[in-house]
Amino acid sequence: MSRHYISKIIYKPYPYLFHLKRNLIIAFVLGMLIYIVNVLAIDKSYVDINFVLSKPLLCTLAGLVTFFSILLVLEIIPRIFFKPDLKENWTVGKECLLIVSLLFVIAIFNNILSLMISKEPSNSIILHFLNSSLYVVLLGIVPAFLLVWINYTILLKENLKKVSLYNEQLESRIIFTKSEVSDIIRIQTNNKNEVLELDISSFLFAKSEGNYTDVFTKTSGKVQCKPYRLTIQKLEEELGSYAFIISTHRSYIINIKNINTTSGNARNYRISFEGVPHEVPVSRNKFQTFKDAFTIKKV
Repeated sequence: MSRHYISKIIYKPYPYLFHLKRNLIIAFVLGMLIYIVNVLAIDKSYVDINFVLSKPLLCTLAGLVTFFSILLVLEIIPRIFFKPDLKENWTVGKECLLIVSLLFVIAIFNNILSLMISKEPSNSIILHFLNSSLYVVLLGIVPAFLLVWINYTILLKENLKKVSLYNEQLESRIIFTKSEVSDIIRIQTNNKNEVLELDISSFLFAKSEGNYTDVFTKTSGKVQCKPYRLTIQKLEEELGSYAFIISTHRSYIINIKNINTTSGNARNYRISFEGVPHEVPVSRNKFQTFKDAFTIKKV
C-alpha cells in the first residue's frame, strides 16, 4: 500500500460522533468489560501474593480506572482543548489517533494502579508496566482501524443516500421559492462614512473575512461582491426579520430563495449560487436549521 494511498485514507472526512451520553455508555461498557476480564483471568492466589487488596476490590478498581480514563480522553480533554473547527474538520486519521490515545491512557492508568497497590514495587514491575502498556496499544491499533473504517463505510453510504434524496426534494422546492421580495434596507457599517444599501431580492450570501464581510449580490444577471466593515453577526441581526435569510456556518449567512443547486458528502452540505464559483458550506450543526427553513417556514 503506497504512502499516498495511506495519506488519502487518513485525511478522509469523518464525523465527530462523541457526546456525553455516548461517552458514558462507552466508559460503562468498557469498564465492565475490564472488570469481567480481570475476574476471569486473574488468579486469586496471584493477587494475594503480589497486591495489598483482595481480588474483588482489585477488579472493581480496574473497572473504575478504565471508566474514568475513557471520560478523561473522550469527554474532559475534548471540552477543554478541542475547538469547534477541529471537530468540524474531523478525519479518519484523527479518529484513529483518538482511539489509540484512549487505549494508551487506559493501559497507563491501570498499570499505575497496579504499581500503587503492589506489595513490592521493583524494577521488574516497572518494566512489566512499560511492556504491558505498549502491548495494549499495539494489540488495539488494528481493531481500532478496522472499526473506524467499517463505520466510515457505513456512514458514507447512509449519508450519500440521504443527501441524494434530499437534494432531489430540495431542488424541486428551490424552483418555487425564487425571491420576489423587493425590500431595500440600509445598514450603518462600522465605518461612519459607509452605509450598506441592500436589496433583499438581489442578496445571495455574505461571508465573514475578519473585521469585514463580503456581501454577494446579483443584479441584472451580474454577480457583485463588495466588502463592508461589518461583522457577520451584526449583518445577521439586521436581517433577522427575514425568515429565509439564515446562517449556514459561523462565517456565512445566505438567502435561501436564491439558491441554485446543492450537493453533499460525508463531511457536510454545500450550496451553490448561479454565477458564483465559490460554494457555501453548511456545517453539521446548522444542517437541521437549513432543512427547517424549507420544511417549516414554508418559504
